[in-house]
Amino acid sequence: MAKPATRIVFLQALLALAGAGILVRSFVVQVVQHNLWAAKLRQKRETDKSIPARRGSIYDRNGHLLAANQEQYRITIALNEVRDTAALAANLERSLGLPKTRVANEFRDDYPYFNGPYTAAQVTTLRAVRGVHLDVLYQRVYPMQSLADRILGRVDDNGAKGIEGMEKALDTLLQGRPGMEHDLLDAKGNLLRSPGAPLLRPVAGRDVYLTIDDDLQGVAEGALRNAVANNNARGGDIVIVDVRSGEILAIASVRTDSTTHRLASTSSALVEPNEPGSTSKLFTVAALLRTGADTTPVDGEGGRWIMPIGRGTRMIADVDKRSGPVTLGETVKYSSNIAISKFSLNLQPAEQYEAIRDFGFGTPLGIGFPGEASGKLRRPALWENRLLTQPSLGQGYEWEATAAQLAVGYAAIANHGVLMAPTLLREVHDEHGVVTWRHQPDTVRRAVPDSVAAKLVEYLGLATDSGGTGVRAQLDRYHVVGKTGTAKVMAGGYRASFVGIFSGDNPQVVAYVLIDRPSTGKIYGGDVAAPIFASVLKQALALPNSPLDRSRLTATVAMSPITRAALVTTPRMRSVPVPVARSQVSHARSEIPNLAGQPVRDAIVALERAGFAVRLMGRARARSTVPAAGDSLPRGATVTLYADSTP
Repeated sequence: MAKPATRIVFLQALLALAGAGILVRSFVVQVVQHNLWAAKLRQKRETDKSIPARRGSIYDRNGHLLAANQEQYRITIALNEVRDTAALAANLERSLGLPKTRVANEFRDDYPYFNGPYTAAQVTTLRAVRGVHLDVLYQRVYPMQSLADRILGRVDDNGAKGIEGMEKALDTLLQGRPGMEHDLLDAKGNLLRSPGAPLLRPVAGRDVYLTIDDDLQGVAEGALRNAVANNNARGGDIVIVDVRSGEILAIASVRTDSTTHRLASTSSALVEPNEPGSTSKLFTVAALLRTGADTTPVDGEGGRWIMPIGRGTRMIADVDKRSGPVTLGETVKYSSNIAISKFSLNLQPAEQYEAIRDFGFGTPLGIGFPGEASGKLRRPALWENRLLTQPSLGQGYEWEATAAQLAVGYAAIANHGVLMAPTLLREVHDEHGVVTWRHQPDTVRRAVPDSVAAKLVEYLGLATDSGGTGVRAQLDRYHVVGKTGTAKVMAGGYRASFVGIFSGDNPQVVAYVLIDRPSTGKIYGGDVAAPIFASVLKQALALPNSPLDRSRLTATVAMSPITRAALVTTPRMRSVPVPVARSQVSHARSEIPNLAGQPVRDAIVALERAGFAVRLMGRARARSTVPAAGDSLPRGATVTLYADSTP
């Protein structure tokens, strides 16, 4: 057994080693690993919370709201900060419509949490209460409901990122920059907020103004749905383009759902190319005129021509059978397949291909819409037999284009032969309403000389004149020129189309109408699509704030029963004061009052007294507003007021 002195020395050495170990460990923890342990402490005692930024709103060209973020809230209460707990509990029960037992149960915790989400109107009386902390959420709303829904697109479930349509195309503009809030946590991990805590404020996304006119869009959508239903068709497209600026004023597409057999809105006019049929004849005519090719009248063959192709033949037929010489103008007027086939063979393959390409076909329009199609236009080197392909191109087969491409191509003819870059985006505004970008008309190229374009417009006038295939597109007080198309579908049926220029003597807009596979007996573009063009133009001219120039109109355009029905199918706005232009909006802000249940007249007066312009949907009694009651906007901004349809 060791002596006591030895044991003492051993214990002293052991204690010395332990002390040294503690000192070394302390040095490592406090010096070497200082940053690591400090970070872990901060992680347990501090937290950074992202503050969502408001997504930018989308407006039509006139400042009418199409998409916006509506504020909603979740509520956290720090009971240690509350001065009157009973009064707060009663306020919660009254404002949020919560049962007394629910509030009492939540108040057992030091930090009661009410998930909601709750509207701005519900939390109005809670905003100024000490200890009440509001977490803002944003819900994407579309005040015009289904109007232009597939063009606008949609956002993800969080309402933060665009995943379809213009919401996706303009996502980098619409998305704001999230903020950051730095808070402390107690020992239980509960949030301890401090008024002096560091805060990085969120930056709202930019507001964008599209080129579409909401009233004209409504007219187009209503007319298209009626036409597709009346013709028992598979679907249809309408595109209206401003000739001089390239701005798309209205674009609508519907297709019949194969499962439900109901009409559904689509973006087909931009993403679904088809063989254009006889509306394409004019581009081969343009090639003939701009190259100076032989345009001597050709024999109409009595409406039936057995065309020799090497060792074989090809039969080409006309609906409007012509015997004897057919001029180039008559080729357009009567939409002669035989004549355009003969004329096309007077061109070199490259001449015909380049003329069609120069009108923008075979490449995307470049407006940035997700999934935008380029169509199909093969280079001459890929043609198997020019005797087959050139007549087919002239008739509108063996190449494909979207409805929007055809409208833009005809707009180049109306614009003295100059192809303009099309666009769906008109302006971008910052969070203060200041314009940061505005669309300026942009020339792509000159497709044909001015003299050739004038001749093409003259030929189009023949097609809508007496005896022409498009005469049913003509208006009473304006001169319309245009071209019909009837394209045979390989799977069966036809696509009837009409593309027109309004007006023929002073072009403003081009409108393209397509009805896909009508099945009620009428199949030709002149019978099916041309009347729809006329109906849409009449309605557009009758709009209170029409985007079309009516300076020459001497009387109100009479609307047919079909026209009235088309208008009824799409909810329209009632007459209210014209919204103030965003450039005139003041930076001073006002809170939107709660108007639920008030008569519409009183609600409008209240909003106007608060400094807002009013956009009314419905009648009788006010139901809600967008933005919601309790939100604030710059004075002069537009508030959309929703009202019930019955008292």
